[in-house]
Amino acid sequence: MYGFKLKNCHRISIRCSHSIRTPNVSQIPDFTKYSPIKPINEELVRYIESTMGAYQPRSKHVNQQHYYHNRTILLNDYLKKAPHAMSLMQLAQYYDDSTTLTKQKIINSGIFVKEELCIRIAHQIYKLQQLPFAVTNNFHFQQVYESYYNIFERFRKFPAIRTLEDNHKFTEFLSLILQDFNSLNLPHMIMGALECIILDLYPKDKMDELLSQLIRARISRRLIVEEHIGLTTNFASGKKKNALVLGDIFQECSAYDFLIAAKNSCEHAVRTMYFDSMPMPEFIIEGHRDLKFYFLPAHLKYILSEILRNTYEATIKEYIRMGLDKPNEIKVTIIKNEESYLFRISDKAGGLDYDDQSIWSFGKNKEMTAKSLENFHRLPGLQTVSIYDYIYQSKSSKNKNIKSAKDLYRHTSLQSMSDTNLSKGIFKFEKPLKGLLERPFRHKLGIGLATCKVYAEYWNGDITLHSIPGHGTDTVLKLGNLMKNTKKLQLDKV
Repeated sequence: MYGFKLKNCHRISIRCSHSIRTPNVSQIPDFTKYSPIKPINEELVRYIESTMGAYQPRSKHVNQQHYYHNRTILLNDYLKKAPHAMSLMQLAQYYDDSTTLTKQKIINSGIFVKEELCIRIAHQIYKLQQLPFAVTNNFHFQQVYESYYNIFERFRKFPAIRTLEDNHKFTEFLSLILQDFNSLNLPHMIMGALECIILDLYPKDKMDELLSQLIRARISRRLIVEEHIGLTTNFASGKKKNALVLGDIFQECSAYDFLIAAKNSCEHAVRTMYFDSMPMPEFIIEGHRDLKFYFLPAHLKYILSEILRNTYEATIKEYIRMGLDKPNEIKVTIIKNEESYLFRISDKAGGLDYDDQSIWSFGKNKEMTAKSLENFHRLPGLQTVSIYDYIYQSKSSKNKNIKSAKDLYRHTSLQSMSDTNLSKGIFKFEKPLKGLLERPFRHKLGIGLATCKVYAEYWNGDITLHSIPGHGTDTVLKLGNLMKNTKKLQLDKV
């Protein structure tokens, strides 16, 4: 009896095996019955995909077709063209050995700027592409990369310049680029660098070198753009010559006036941080008080103000810490010769212990770097505005809530200061450094001296610091005489 039953059972099992259906291998298996973990909420999936994916969903330039475009347009075309190493005299004259403004000179200048900017920005894009993925995928560096590619495409696709009207449209296009989201590149560069240093994504010394190169290249590109705008506005307003070989972007600056303006700005910041009746240190200017020299006003203001911020902060803290009757004096000595100008800013704020390797670095130790990044995040506008906001807002004119490029930065630290009227020869160049200068004293960024050193070295100078602990500190700023270096090929190739 038992044998019969087993025989039938075997037959049954055979029949059952032939009735099993093969699963559809194209379907994703349901693993939920094997794992106690609940599936991810569908609302969160899109955010995870955008964070972990290779492409930013809103990106206009970096997408699935980016590799092909990058290879055919960037690598096989523009990167094979060499940028021009330029002197200040060439910048103002555009190779015709004359300061005379003519119709053809203006058109040739526009043609040169359009092509030169394409080539220069292409090299910067390629430099970013060579960085580790973890660096270029950083939110802030990604903003810079997208911005660079946006600029590259806009310059590349701009119509050929053949007439004065073409150049007028090109100049208006240039002025807009100086005002829109691209003005955020400098703070995004620095914030990205600080984040990468904190997370050990890139060596600190290499990051300092990268930032210095990016800032120097940025200075060169802006000079080329601003000089062309200056040439065009002068010609449109009826001028026949450039007033100086350096054009209009370089102006005669009074050392005394710029020092007093920086002093007033620092005193206002101190009183805002403490109280209105806070006593101020005596500010003494010695030496060549009547010095006037040609320089970029925005750069000179930034460098002097950043140095004095440190001096005033240390002096006031020493006054409070030591319980002095009044703050110790701050003394500035101005020295000049035919080659350069020197500002020695001396305080008696107790000196400081510093590591010469880190004081000129954008990222100090991790604790200080994290504090700097935290203060950057407190600057209005830097975290809430991205290139994608601008690109997609500017496309949709039907939406009444859409902001213009200027409105996008209103009430932020980077509010536009531009007032453009080309036909009347009026143009106020955008000053992205302004927002950094106007930050409260309590928001220490830790990058002031490092940035100032890049700017000073660019203009054939330097910054050195000499401190005696227990006594005080001398900060020495040297700037080259630009009128003696007009033929030097100092506008970086890239």
